[in-house]
Amino acid sequence: MSDRDMGLTRVQLVLDALRDQAADGHPWLSGLWEMAAFTRAGAAVPPPAELGTLLTSETRSDRDAREGAVYQRAVAPPAAFLRWLLDNPQMMDVRDPINFGAKNPGAQRWRGKLFSDDERLVSEARDEGLRQFGKRLAQRGRRKWWAFEGFLRVDCCLGTEACVLFVEDRPPDPVPPSTLWFPSRSRVWRNVEAAKELAGDRAFGVILAVDEESDGVAALAHAAQTLAGSYPHLDGAPRTELARHLLGFVTWSEVVATFGLPPECLVERPSPAA
Repeated sequence: MSDRDMGLTRVQLVLDALRDQAADGHPWLSGLWEMAAFTRAGAAVPPPAELGTLLTSETRSDRDAREGAVYQRAVAPPAAFLRWLLDNPQMMDVRDPINFGAKNPGAQRWRGKLFSDDERLVSEARDEGLRQFGKRLAQRGRRKWWAFEGFLRVDCCLGTEACVLFVEDRPPDPVPPSTLWFPSRSRVWRNVEAAKELAGDRAFGVILAVDEESDGVAALAHAAQTLAGSYPHLDGAPRTELARHLLGFVTWSEVVATFGLPPECLVERPSPAA
């Protein structure tokens, strides 16, 4: 047994087993979508007629290459929300009014201007932030002073030529806020918006994977309560439409039983160093 095999999370064990069962994703990819959407009947988008085939470039055939590409994939913060934060600094939660969460003196200076009471300085900082943001859109500003939401790590990202599907291994506790600068934004809704941007013209959705049905029900209830607060830059139809791409939840035991996976997939394996 390799070191990797000795240290695998449940999401890795189950999704690796599914891919070993059918490397192209048929039929389990559409099965996961349908199982989740059943828990949000009438509210979630149904799977497209053609989900496509898992792309080797995104869902690697080599298990060791899946870390960072399939599992714990870094996904950029949504551009529209970053712009909204720069346009609305007064809506952010400034927890460190001395250093503004930055070590770099230049970043501290610009953030100090953005959060000052002087509208002239606020305007100067906002304009400079938007200018830099426009030049570095592809990178989304890793460690840039104007990046008030960081990159997220998705538990599992599955991509085909026709869709992008995030699977998040959800704990039973309420999902914590995703950003210190805007604590009312939940990780679930942040992931949905990030999936949309990553997908481009492709179909997309986010599935929550939980231990018990009650955990899934609680997670969906929490999502309903945090929807408006997570999308201050959206309202009306755009917010409602985006919310449909939270597909719902599946339980791990249901996935294992439905697709005939070995029960040991449900037992996480601690890393050798643990």
